[in-house]
Amino acid sequence: MNDMKFFRPILILVLLLNLSSCKDSLTIQPDNRTVADGYYDSAQKVEQAVIGGYVDLRRALLANHAFLMYGEARTGDLKVAVDFQQIVSDQKLTADQRYVKQISDWGYFYDVIRDANNLLDIISKADNKVLNAYQRNLFKGEALALKSISYFYLARIWSDIPSAEKNDFGKVFTNKQAVILASNFAGEAKAILPWMLINDDGIESLALTRVRFNKTAVTSLLAQEQLWLGKAGDAYTLLTNTFTASTTDSLSTFGLSLGADRRTEVPLLPLASNVVSVPLDRFNAIYPATDTRRSMYNISAGENKATLVVTEADVLELLPLREINLLLAEAAWSSSRLAEAKIYLIKAATGAAEDYSTLTQANFGDALLKERRRMLMGTGQRVFDLIRLAKVTVFIPAFTAADVQKGAAYWPLSSNSLSGNSLNQNSYWLSKN
Repeated sequence: MNDMKFFRPILILVLLLNLSSCKDSLTIQPDNRTVADGYYDSAQKVEQAVIGGYVDLRRALLANHAFLMYGEARTGDLKVAVDFQQIVSDQKLTADQRYVKQISDWGYFYDVIRDANNLLDIISKADNKVLNAYQRNLFKGEALALKSISYFYLARIWSDIPSAEKNDFGKVFTNKQAVILASNFAGEAKAILPWMLINDDGIESLALTRVRFNKTAVTSLLAQEQLWLGKAGDAYTLLTNTFTASTTDSLSTFGLSLGADRRTEVPLLPLASNVVSVPLDRFNAIYPATDTRRSMYNISAGENKATLVVTEADVLELLPLREINLLLAEAAWSSSRLAEAKIYLIKAATGAAEDYSTLTQANFGDALLKERRRMLMGTGQRVFDLIRLAKVTVFIPAFTAADVQKGAAYWPLSSNSLSGNSLNQNSYWLSKN
């Protein structure tokens, strides 16, 4: 395999993007990037546009450790060695602090959506001399998947959000409407994305597949969106029909390719042991002494912390294979298939000290949340899980049920995000301004 052919367009595009000026904050804007007519006259040049979407998604999630601040760092499960960590874990999300204000802005996510919409226009105009059938389906599927994951993150972080679609640009979507839109894009992408990507030599490439959207990744994403919408039966059907015995050898994880970025707030190693850790008392509470998953960490009693063992320093997993059985377990449980749910949870929780075979419909959710916490540490999903499973007040005691009802679980909107649309700050964070 010659997977270096994949990295050339990445390097070209990153170089082009790095020539642009840094911005402390961003907001939703119409397209203002111009490319000369006729530029996209080869598959390689179209692929540059594809990679641009991944670059902006990486910035959306990694700038100032945003994905952790939205997830485990906000609950205190992970500590990030930056000054604003304590502000976030104290839920002071409207604080007048530069980096808190930056991650309160959603601009990078809208950059991804703009990238994807531009890419879809490019693909629609490209003739068969530029893109063959495989390339056309792959690039279109990636564009749709990038839109889907961006809208899904926006809805889970901020709840109600404006549309960036041409036919209703600026229209405010409710949380549900935004996730429905995201799931529609994911469904379209699933129909055309391959299980495995092929390189320029026509050989299936694991290196490519793990850092770009594929059928495994978009199916997992779609299942998450369906579970968020309360469509557990649909998620169960999707997962069981897609992930079968015949597809086992085709499954692949999905993550972000890591590398240098001129935006200095984007960390090169986002889960590095000198930056991200679990306080030892929290670690021992999450993983009992007999839980073999403790081996996923380096434990330092002297420093009173545990740090993640990072096996792949060049990829940040977002939709890992280990989540599939957790998704199947949740979909089965939420659609009243308890016996199957227990089987999937037991498969997912290999190494757990607990006996999950005796779970009931009533206590299954707590066990599921416990295992998602253990198995997905460092993926930034923790607060999203708490919102979806209605456990915010249990694990973020600063909030009451009334606070959550007023929108406390969602991130406050930055002043830039509120500019130029009909959105208002939710009532909880409005009272904190």
